[in-house]
Amino acid sequence: MRNIFRIIAAVLSLSMPLFAQGKKLWVLRPPGEMVEYDPATFAIKQKVKIPAEALKSPTAISVNRAGQILFAPAASLPLSDEDIKGPHKFWLWDGHAATTIDEGVKHNIEETGSNQAITEEAPLACLSADGKHLYWFANQPRKLEREGVDLSTEITWQAWRTDLSGANREEVASQKLPECRCKTGTCEDTCPSEVAWAPATGVGNFFFLTQFIAGQTGSVYKASTRYQEDAGKWTSTDLPESLQRILDTTPDGVTVVEAIPDTGCCGWSNQSNDQTLVLMSGKKIAVFDEQATYKNPDYDVSFFTPTAKLSPDADSIAMTITSTTAANKPIQLSEQGQANPEESERIRKALAELPAVVVKSVEDTPRQVAFIPHATLIGWITDNELLLVDDHLLVTYNVERKTRRRTTIRVEDSSYVFLR
Repeated sequence: MRNIFRIIAAVLSLSMPLFAQGKKLWVLRPPGEMVEYDPATFAIKQKVKIPAEALKSPTAISVNRAGQILFAPAASLPLSDEDIKGPHKFWLWDGHAATTIDEGVKHNIEETGSNQAITEEAPLACLSADGKHLYWFANQPRKLEREGVDLSTEITWQAWRTDLSGANREEVASQKLPECRCKTGTCEDTCPSEVAWAPATGVGNFFFLTQFIAGQTGSVYKASTRYQEDAGKWTSTDLPESLQRILDTTPDGVTVVEAIPDTGCCGWSNQSNDQTLVLMSGKKIAVFDEQATYKNPDYDVSFFTPTAKLSPDADSIAMTITSTTAANKPIQLSEQGQANPEESERIRKALAELPAVVVKSVEDTPRQVAFIPHATLIGWITDNELLLVDDHLLVTYNVERKTRRRTTIRVEDSSYVFLR
């Protein structure tokens, strides 16, 4: 009898899509545990205890296909008094055992005449795709300050990699930005810094770097660069336009999914048009356009896509659509809006379906392939099957057959699920 079950299991394993077999599925569960499930059968494969504070900061967790988990809640610049005084350790599960790694936070003060020169650093760590390294990205501003007022800053951005213990540093890339005068007395308002983006599966042979100014009323994106490794050497290529918010890329980093967020500030949510674009072969394909879809200029409600994932064959894209308010909340007019009963009713009807997952074809004129209300996207299990969260349960959805399969795996939030 046991042999029969083994034969059946082997046949089922062979019939499962190869892409699903190669995927990793982890779920964060209280009080502090990562559970790995088989993404084809949803059977439990293993459990790993992680720091309890990870439940409060799931976005600081990264997972790669080598089965490694990194919890790296990086301090932000400028450093607070708490950040300066407190210990900063990243937690790493290397696939076999847990360890902690020093983040490398730095805060140095020098007296320069009547001014103070403050140099800070708070590196961000990322897993590598192959599980052999950690990649580190850091802005290092040297700021001149007088009586608590910022005068100027010089920023050096650096990228390097180490082994899994944080040792054996190898330089990857660096940039030094020109000295910038802090015109408002706060450098973050007027001076650029750099932010790196790497795939959720870990740094392989590429990553992106974008220079931006945080600003008082909204971010200004200055330039973006693509870094590529070839035969152990990293080279940079400046992109024709800056990238605002990268949501996904193809495995080679050539095709990029970019979100253009609303420019709303000062208490307003809907002051421009949210879009999601697929950038490929020199073309911009708009797969989500807020104003074209919802026709909502008169009301202070913004519709946008916090997540978007290309299918493994890159022929389709799935997106979560959500909004800045809920159906049961009051809706005020936008800054320049005028009352419009038809528009208000249309917005209310749309809000009642959110969050929702929409699937579109990636072509010059995208076609809507599926619309799944009251769901949040996790990712693609295969070319045709999605993993979603619906009513706090993991659910699979077959895009071709329009069928769902509910699992018994309960999750607190979609940010607690990692499909790699």
